[in-house]
Amino acid sequence: MRRTPIFLLFCLLCLLLGCERQVPPPLVEVTDLAPRAVEPGDRLEVHGTGFPQGRVGRVTLTGTVYRPGESPQRAVTYEAEGTVATPDRLELVVRDPFAEHFCGRGDHAVHATFVGSVEVVFASLNPGAPPLVGRLREATLDVLPSSGRASIADARTKEGAKVLAYLGIVPGAVTGRGAPVEQVQPGSLAANAGIQVGDVLAGADGVHVLGLGDILPASSRMIELSVRHADSGAEETKALSLVEYSGDRVPIEYAPALVIVGLALAVLVLLVVPGPPSLAAFELRIASRLRGRGLQAMTSGLFGTGHAAAVSTLASAVVAAFALMPWVVSPEADGVVLASVAGALFVWAKVAGVKGFGASMKTCLLALGAVLVMVAVVTLAIVQVGAIELGEIVRLQGALPWEYVAARYPALAVAGCVYGASIVALLRVEPSRHGALLERAALIFASALFASLFLGGWQLGTLGGGRFASAVALVAKTWLVAGVLLGIARVLPATPARAIGRALLRRLVPGLALAAGLVAASRFLVPSFAIETAFGATVVAVVALFLVRLGARVRIAATHPEPHASSSV
Repeated sequence: MRRTPIFLLFCLLCLLLGCERQVPPPLVEVTDLAPRAVEPGDRLEVHGTGFPQGRVGRVTLTGTVYRPGESPQRAVTYEAEGTVATPDRLELVVRDPFAEHFCGRGDHAVHATFVGSVEVVFASLNPGAPPLVGRLREATLDVLPSSGRASIADARTKEGAKVLAYLGIVPGAVTGRGAPVEQVQPGSLAANAGIQVGDVLAGADGVHVLGLGDILPASSRMIELSVRHADSGAEETKALSLVEYSGDRVPIEYAPALVIVGLALAVLVLLVVPGPPSLAAFELRIASRLRGRGLQAMTSGLFGTGHAAAVSTLASAVVAAFALMPWVVSPEADGVVLASVAGALFVWAKVAGVKGFGASMKTCLLALGAVLVMVAVVTLAIVQVGAIELGEIVRLQGALPWEYVAARYPALAVAGCVYGASIVALLRVEPSRHGALLERAALIFASALFASLFLGGWQLGTLGGGRFASAVALVAKTWLVAGVLLGIARVLPATPARAIGRALLRRLVPGLALAAGLVAASRFLVPSFAIETAFGATVVAVVALFLVRLGARVRIAATHPEPHASSSV
């Protein structure tokens, strides 16, 4: 009798353990992506089951991005919203930010292969209830950039063909399934690795082969080819050595070494080599201007007081609108309108109040010459970047200083200096009492255009912050540029208008010609990402070291008594 309860308990336990636990299936499932290759303008479909009809779902892609010739980017995340078309299909439009996130920006935007997970989340209609979540663990997606220069695509294609020739492979016509192997040179690296005629090169260093330009090694030491065998259909990875290969590209892994060399040259030039006498005289003028002036006085001189402060506030609000709204006038016209308004205000400010037809014509021609230089620089920037929309030019830049186009492109570094010098030339022509307010508005608009074209504009990249933070960033950059240009114009000695006109012809026009030559050369000589990175870091370092050197020397000069009889000042 005592054993009966124990026996019954044992039977109940066996019954509970023997019963299979029925796990309810998930309410939302994600099964596939279609199509497997997309570009801006396409619709990406997320297939699955249980999608609530007509609802908006948040799609999150998380994984690794492979690009030709670059190291893999891991833990990449991108979020977008899609609309449920049917209970088994959600659609989202592939836009330019989507492609740029995976493919990169500007001239270095390339086909990218994403490998990772896709998560779809629908917010619950019941307050407090958990959201509906579906996830596809292993997904692949090829993302193609919207467009690119033919010269860059041809250079990548030639480099890919050169890599295959070094390996001993003669490819056939590339299809969406890869590059078929038509010939294998006896005794070559490919033959020794077991690659045979009829095989298909499906991938190179993680990138799906959709063209010969995708067969660019991510390392200078080896390349991993995904080979699909013709006889069995099985796919395996072959690692082939590139130790003796000499390509036309500078591998990205050499970028740190190039940056170190650039920084060393910057330190040598700015901190060791003495500057020219004209720079020393310029530093003394700055010290003389700053001596005895406090922060409040400098702020008032920059922003103005009374009507000048009102104009500064109104113009800053207009500048902020370019970041707060998708566009102000139209996507294609925003930059043109900003340049036209700034140029017209500058000319009007210089001509207003000038008495006499001859003096008025001379002033007008001088102002028009400087404005034409500004317009020419804007044109060069559009040609170099390959975009006419102001928002697109800003979007092609990053949030960090070495990602600005002025740091990455030598042509735009020169063009930016010419643009700033033309504004300084305009500021050195004293406006009339009636034109001072117009000149202030023109300076703010011209500085906003400079910040947008050369300094990343309102771009914050991965820093986040929303549209308000972007507007603050643009206004801050605008006033930084305006303060520098206004300070240079006020520090330089007074010069007759005729001398300013000669300076336009002798200095700005040759600088403009140099920038145009560099833009033309960039059509044929496309630097690698490693070289651009090194150049951008070097430019930023040179500017930073120059400012440190200038600030230190000005501070020393400001603490010493001012020389009253100095011919250099």
